[in-house]
Amino acid sequence: MRSASPSRPNSPRRTDAAMTDASDRYTSVAITLHWVMAIAFFLMLGSGFAMAYGDLSQALKFRMFQWHKSLGVLLLLTFALRLGWRLFNRPPVLPPSLQGLQRLAAKGGHWLLYLCMIALPVSGWVMVSASVYGLPTIVFGWFEWPHIPGLAGDEAVSDGAKTAHFWLALLFALAIAGHIGAVIKHFIVERENFMARIWWTGKGTTR
Repeated sequence: MRSASPSRPNSPRRTDAAMTDASDRYTSVAITLHWVMAIAFFLMLGSGFAMAYGDLSQALKFRMFQWHKSLGVLLLLTFALRLGWRLFNRPPVLPPSLQGLQRLAAKGGHWLLYLCMIALPVSGWVMVSASVYGLPTIVFGWFEWPHIPGLAGDEAVSDGAKTAHFWLALLFALAIAGHIGAVIKHFIVERENFMARIWWTGKGTTR
């Protein structure tokens, strides 16, 4: 009598519970910095396009400009904290399911995001520092952020930085869209929940 062959189990989804090992997850500090930067970027991108293409009064545009610059300063400072934290706290290893081109794309995408995180606010800082208007940057109404010395009134530098700022914003938006798209693709197709690596809930998140 032939014994019944065991049925092949379905491929399980790697849920939060499957990604609870500390080596699979970012620390709580890194997670907080990640989401602060994400929120700041989306607010900065929205305010930037509103100023450029929205039908706003001069008074509202000025207030939004100050908020936009404040968010840029927040992004720059948070990036410095994030970089410092990463130097002393190794990030989790990439999931073993990522191989070949996927692994290369994941690493390249992260480096592109880091490049934009620093280049975008710096280009904005150069732009306002070299502006012929010399408007101060009052960070959230609390304190004045200094301009870069030696650039005041340099229209050529300001225009160049403005162009770079625009294209960097688009590049950053595309990089983030790819980043989010990859997470969704892995969740739906590969049945892996990578969000568990960068969210506070679940065991294994360390300080």
